[in-house]
Amino acid sequence: MKQHPAAIFLDPEKCRGCGLCMEICKRGVMEFREEANACGCRPVIVVHPEKCVLCGLCVAVCPLHVISLKK
Repeated sequence: MKQHPAAIFLDPEKCRGCGLCMEICKRGVMEFREEANACGCRPVIVVHPEKCVLCGLCVAVCPLHVISLKK
């Protein structure tokens, strides 16, 4: 199978768990992590990067800019 030319990255230690990225992503790429991060929030983590189509909607809605796409 051909490797995806880019990847999605999310910093769970900076995420505050608002869930906007999960709401806008219709592909199920992210989920809430069970454990809290250092600030006491349940952050969002990338669990299915292979489902990402690199549309960039999650990057656009993240108020803290903790999501990035790399080619």
